[in-house]
Amino acid sequence: MPRGAFFAFTNCADPKRDEEYNRWYSHTHLADLSGAQGLVSARRFFNVRPGDGPSQYLALYEFESADLQASVDDLSRLAVNTFSQGRHIDCLEVGGLYLFQEVDAARYKPLERLDYPRDLPGA
Repeated sequence: MPRGAFFAFTNCADPKRDEEYNRWYSHTHLADLSGAQGLVSARRFFNVRPGDGPSQYLALYEFESADLQASVDDLSRLAVNTFSQGRHIDCLEVGGLYLFQEVDAARYKPLERLDYPRDLPGA
């Protein structure tokens, strides 16, 4: 069964509410999304170099599903439902949403010979 990773890059729009945002995301939002079809795990990360990269935070949702896009659509449906339930925070900014499917290394034969340049490019 295909495995995939959905990356949600986010920011807290109000720096004064950063703690509230993290408490909401970690303890409310992830729980609200936990029933998504094929969801195996959900983890969060913060950017250790805030000036680099697309956002302040990353949520990584891992799926095992015959239809990865359907699983992400289900995750999105659950997220949208939280608005009508009054459970969606108003300071969430989305920096990007990306779905990747795991590369199946067994599909590729190992290289029989490695003969790459030995010098670093541009050196």
